[in-house]
Amino acid sequence: MHYKTEPNEFTKFISKMDIPDLNVPNHKDEEWRFTNLDFLKDYNVNDFKNNLLDTLYTKFISKYSNINELDILNINDAIIKYPDIINNHFSKIYKTKNDYFGLENLKFINDGIFILVKENSNVKQHIEIDLSDLNESYIFPRIFIYCSKNSSFGFTEKYKTKNEQCYTNIITEIFLSDSSKLEYTKLQNEPTSSIHFSGLGILQKRNSYLNCNTFTYGSKFTRNNLFLKINGEGSESKLNGLSISNNSNFVDNHSIIQHSAPNSISSELYKGIYSKKSKGVFDSRVMVDKIASNTSSEQLNNNILLSKNASVQSNPILEINTDDVSCKHGSTTGQIDDEALFYLNCRGLNKLKAHQVLLNGFCNEFVENIINQNLKLELNELINHSLNSI
Repeated sequence: MHYKTEPNEFTKFISKMDIPDLNVPNHKDEEWRFTNLDFLKDYNVNDFKNNLLDTLYTKFISKYSNINELDILNINDAIIKYPDIINNHFSKIYKTKNDYFGLENLKFINDGIFILVKENSNVKQHIEIDLSDLNESYIFPRIFIYCSKNSSFGFTEKYKTKNEQCYTNIITEIFLSDSSKLEYTKLQNEPTSSIHFSGLGILQKRNSYLNCNTFTYGSKFTRNNLFLKINGEGSESKLNGLSISNNSNFVDNHSIIQHSAPNSISSELYKGIYSKKSKGVFDSRVMVDKIASNTSSEQLNNNILLSKNASVQSNPILEINTDDVSCKHGSTTGQIDDEALFYLNCRGLNKLKAHQVLLNGFCNEFVENIINQNLKLELNELINHSLNSI
């Protein structure tokens, strides 16, 4: 379904933006030094014709139109109804100026949705956007979520495309107003030949709360970019990630967390399980601005390698520009604990079952961070399926 107006407001809005052509990043670029993008030469993205569609909006509105606490629009109509929000925040929360994939998404956007959570509302139904039945070769969706003051909302993105060779480039931007709460979850379970780039930008205001969870499995290449700016005193952020990777798959989790207000809290826990010839990257930077006194921040990255040919690069970084803070980081990478394995063997579990028990235990901390119980059950099933495949 195409948007009704030609040319539409969104097309005119994008045409006013200066979208430069960037070269594909390489190892000389600081944020891509662990990542090889040579495979992109096999994808003729510039030949893609981006007919703007209402696919996400049509699916979403048909399922959730009865929720009075939400205003759900396609991006075209959002520009007309909420011009101040779009003009002030669209493509500014997730900063695309020097971001190759962010600019690529802007250039080729072919679908999108705008969700406004109304002020003083508690959306009791957990909301999902499911891209599982899309069959396009190239997908460039855009999601914008605006959580008004004193609102509460739970939202999940699901990716399991039918097209084995699918190239996905998704950007999600989220604005958390004063005293708003959000549980955001991204579940990726895509074909092993697919390419997946995800950009997530979040801006938090005073006393807001974020519980952000990212699960990655499947694609031969995944890059998860997360840019979080805490710009309100008393805000709290919990960032959790779990990657399960096999074959020759590559998973790159890259995050920048900027504390720009005092008395704020962030915690980041990312875990990875890598088997066969798979590779992983955890590259995370926490920046504490001079104004952000009494900041509490923790970074932790734990990885298990199930093969001598699997590897991971872990690079947690702290940049602290003020006093009176509590900040720490850590990273561990190793094999399954032989003593724990021996202990389970002695209690009657064979080697395979003992491995499964230990790996499930390793994943459990991620699952327990999920608040919604139905989502937690679904995630457990997805993790079990992923572990059985490696």
